[in-house]
Parts: sequence; C-alpha cells; structure tokens
Amino acid sequence: MANRQGKSKRWSKGGPGVEERVKELVSVLDEGVRNFKYSPEEFKALLEMKALMPNYSFKNIMVAKTQFPNASYIASFKRWNELGRNIKLGSKAIRIFKPKFIKVKDEHGNETGETQLSGFITVPVFALEQTEGDSLPIDKVIIKLEGDSEAAREIIEYAEQIAEEDNCPITYGDAQGANGYYSRANHEIVVSDTLSVNHKCKTLVHELVHSKVHRYDTKSSTSEKEVVAEGTAFIVCSFFGLDTSDYSFRYVNSWSKHDPDSLLNYGSMICDISGRIINEFRSLMEANKEEKNPQTA
Repeated sequence: MANRQGKSKRWSKGGPGVEERVKELVSVLDEGVRNFKYSPEEFKALLEMKALMPNYSFKNIMVAKTQFPNASYIASFKRWNELGRNIKLGSKAIRIFKPKFIKVKDEHGNETGETQLSGFITVPVFALEQTEGDSLPIDKVIIKLEGDSEAAREIIEYAEQIAEEDNCPITYGDAQGANGYYSRANHEIVVSDTLSVNHKCKTLVHELVHSKVHRYDTKSSTSEKEVVAEGTAFIVCSFFGLDTSDYSFRYVNSWSKHDPDSLLNYGSMICDISGRIINEFRSLMEANKEEKNPQTA
C-alpha cells in the first residue's frame, strides 16, 4: 500500500522542526533505496523484456530520448506488431540512425563478398509509451500509487498555488505515455489524468521541483535531476502525511543504480529544496487558515 497512514508521521506544530524532520526523511529514503531489491518475479520480467527488445546503441537511445524523453523501450513498427501492440493514433515516429553498408568490389569490379560501412540513414521507431495492445513482461514491474487521501488532495491544492505564483500552468491530461513531465520550453507541468489522486499528488510535486530547480539548469545530468526531484517529492509528501515509498524507493534506485552514493552526493541539495518547498506549503496553509478563521477583535 502506497499510503501507509499508520506509518506516516504527519507534520504538526508540536512535532519535530522542519530541518530535523527533513533530515530524518532523507535517512529513510537513503536506507530504502540502498535496500531496494526487485522480487524474483520482477527480475525475471526485466530479463524477459530485455530479450524481447532490439539492442540499440547507447547513442541511438540518447537520440531517441531527445525526441521522446519518456521513452522506456523503443522498437520498430514491425517489432511492436510482432509483440501484439499497435501504435497509438497520432503518434510521431522517433528517428534513429541505422548503418548503411555497400558491397565491396575488387579492382576488376567484381564483388568480393565483403561489405563496408558507407554511412548512416535514419529509420523510424516508436516508444513503448506510444503503443497499446497485449501485455508485456514489464507490466509486472510497473507500480502505480493507488488511493485518494485527504493528505494528497491538500498537497495538490498548495502545489497548484505555488505553481500559479510562479506562472507555471498545470494541465491534467495526456502526458505522452509518462505519469507527468515538465516542459522547460513552455514552463508548464503536465500530469496524466489517468493516475489516482495519490499518484497525481506525488507526480505533481516531482514536476514542481523540476520547474523550480531545473528550469535554467543545463549542467546537471538527467540522473541527478531525477534523483533530486523524486527524493524531494518523497520527503515533501511524507512530511505532510502521504507515504510514497513503494514508488519513490524504486524510482530513485533505477536512476542511481550506477552510483550507490547518489543520495549521499545530492543529500544536502534534497534537504535544502525540500525545506524550502515545505516552508512554502506551510506559509500557504497558515494563510489559508487565517482567511477561513479571521481573528475577531
């Protein structure tokens, strides 16, 4: 269960201070990510998925992600059809590079039976997120946060206010196969309207971090941005009573698997950003309470 109300320590005035509670939650996150392990069934599913997918070069994967950042797996139209999946109507093909070979001829113009690279051509592929149809092994690994909690609705309300003050529009609709994304070009947040309230809440806070911290950041790596955004989302949501550990531990682990000390490296940044956002939330909450219950003389 993603929303473990009994285990969450919701903030209250009589509890620990913001800085103390944030540091405590960073420790919880670090321990959860380090100890995260896929179940045998999930690990088998990942291996099965890898076996089904074409083996593209790292360069082509990066080229694909510049066109469709949310892509998890890519394959040709034909391969998706072989897997029982159709391309969603209106999906735009992703172009990657394919080597072009020519037959080698000897000095007399006769073919030698060998080939040589003559250049590259572009070919269309599509991301898993652009397809629909038969289930795949990866479906056993994907986790969604379920539920509709009062804490999540309250967090959403104040996250929307913070985004509005920053002139950052929020749209709930088609997130291009992702749970949500932040568009730096448009300074806009999009959250999938297919998610539960609890998952919308976590995703909104994640993208809010991107909008506030990474809008002009051209130096940080993608993995750093994602670890910081999800780590902050976990802390902010947990602070106000929504436990997202089932999702967040898995997500941060996937982005930090090549750097087990990533949370140690980014911990102070996560603490700082979490503290700032939490204090913004608290200021809005206090202002809202005063508006609803004005003091009388």
